[in-house]
Amino acid sequence: MITFFTGCNLGKDTGMHLAKKKNPKVTIGLLPYNDFDTSLLTYLKTETIAFYQCDVIVLTSCPLPQFAWYAPRSRYKADSLLDYQLGLQSSASTVAGLTGKDISTSNGNNPDWGVFGLGFCPGKACVISTHRLQKASKTMEQLKERLIKVVLHELGHNFGLPHCTQSPVCLMADAKGTMAQVDREQKALCSKCREKIYSLKTVY
Repeated sequence: MITFFTGCNLGKDTGMHLAKKKNPKVTIGLLPYNDFDTSLLTYLKTETIAFYQCDVIVLTSCPLPQFAWYAPRSRYKADSLLDYQLGLQSSASTVAGLTGKDISTSNGNNPDWGVFGLGFCPGKACVISTHRLQKASKTMEQLKERLIKVVLHELGHNFGLPHCTQSPVCLMADAKGTMAQVDREQKALCSKCREKIYSLKTVY
């Protein structure tokens, strides 16, 4: 299953730390494609470690695979990028691809729907694009806040969390392709999603 980022109460425990101690069994690999702004990597690594309490490594940068290029819309197919990442040799439990290029996937009757990110649910690969986020962000801080939400959201899918239907401000709510929803969501899981990720035991 592939999911894309396009009343459960968040409660008092909305902090990013989901586990009491680091889980040595899970390693998240951040894969910057050659076009990605590598100045963002330290921030993404730090925030991801804090949120999921796992090891995070930065993988060697590589070019976007040509077979993922979709010429009619001048962008890359996210589904093809996920397949590419699954074939990479890596010690990471899941690989999060990072690109500055526009990405898309099929969505219902729309064969080419632009997305912020896409990830298997559950699975070992997700991909996130800064293309749409950067175009709509007025400052670097705004871009970083939006970007980390998308990264953590897609990793949540990899760990088995579906879109949240209980809280519109949960990190796992479906953005449905709108920046307004990305901004509305908090950088925290609602109590139902926290309970689910604990029960999945994929990360914790």
